[in-house]
Amino acid sequence: MKRSISALVAILFVLVAMPLFASGESEGDDMYRVGVIPKFIAEDYFIACENGFRTAEAELGNVRVDWVGDTMSQTSAANQKNYIQSFIDREYDAILVSALDPESYASTLREAREQGILVVTWDADVNPTARDWFVNQGEFDAIGIATFTGIAGDLEGHGEGRAKVALVSTTPDSPNQNAWLDAIIREYESKMDTDYAHIDLMRSQDEIVFAGNDQGTADEKIKTLLSADPDIKGIVALSSNTVPAVSSARDQLGITDDIKIVGISVPESSRADMEGGKMSAVVLWQPFDLGYLTLMLTVDALEGNAPSGNRYVSPLSGTNMTISFTDGSTVNYPADGHKILANNEVILGPPIVWNLSNIERFRGYPTDNHGMDWFLE
Repeated sequence: MKRSISALVAILFVLVAMPLFASGESEGDDMYRVGVIPKFIAEDYFIACENGFRTAEAELGNVRVDWVGDTMSQTSAANQKNYIQSFIDREYDAILVSALDPESYASTLREAREQGILVVTWDADVNPTARDWFVNQGEFDAIGIATFTGIAGDLEGHGEGRAKVALVSTTPDSPNQNAWLDAIIREYESKMDTDYAHIDLMRSQDEIVFAGNDQGTADEKIKTLLSADPDIKGIVALSSNTVPAVSSARDQLGITDDIKIVGISVPESSRADMEGGKMSAVVLWQPFDLGYLTLMLTVDALEGNAPSGNRYVSPLSGTNMTISFTDGSTVNYPADGHKILANNEVILGPPIVWNLSNIERFRGYPTDNHGMDWFLE
């Protein structure tokens, strides 16, 4: 499914912002109405996701996406529940949610399903009994382990003894971050006397820093962490707001000692730190592709072509994911499709290590057309 770059760029620029909620009238019998609720709006990760949704919306031509949510400082599970209920009341065809927690509005989503509304979670899941499909950016263990092996590699040869490494997450009930934390801790404990004999991971519940979902709280939490423990040599930061907060806190405190950072973050937000030698890489995926895949799967399901078996072939299958940061070779999505795991969980692809050698391949941010030269190449 190849197309010219000029056509793709044109698609991105002709899209018009949608109203908060439609009037409830369909734009024709064949126009599906889909309500999409990200964790946050106006945030770099979800901006890239929305650009993927909008590109798929324009390509499909039979779906209208209403994208609603709150800014990072205002978002809450209660607000997400209200948006879900509004879509139910307006009898939308599908509701797509990136969940702030797995249980707060599970019963509301079950109500939607009982009324014949397709429920798809993406980026972060709810209780599987409350949705039809979950489009996951990657397998949780692979993402968590990629971040930890990255920090362990950066701290090889750091000096005498074990290097103390802190874990920074968002909230204690965040489904994604908790899964990544579990994977990191299992990985460390299984090899703490072999591969990770040079690492002292701060892994007890009272040592893990939960820095919240807004930038201000994250900045303060990490400043407190670094002030309280000057022996920290590395930090694994598990969200797009905690990665820049680590760098900011270090600079504000005047810490000149080398503190290694590896995190899960939009690479553009860490470009300056990479260029300044403060961090080597971040781990992520293509959020643009996550949005694109989610809407493609949703419309397939609405049309009676829901995935089956253990693979889902989408327009992304077999196409360019990024390039390898190690040798510059092209890395494609598997041609035989995206993995389908238990409980209707569809996997976008493997995690990507982003650094200065492949950062220009990141799609849909900081501008709409950034990285689009290689989309479906």
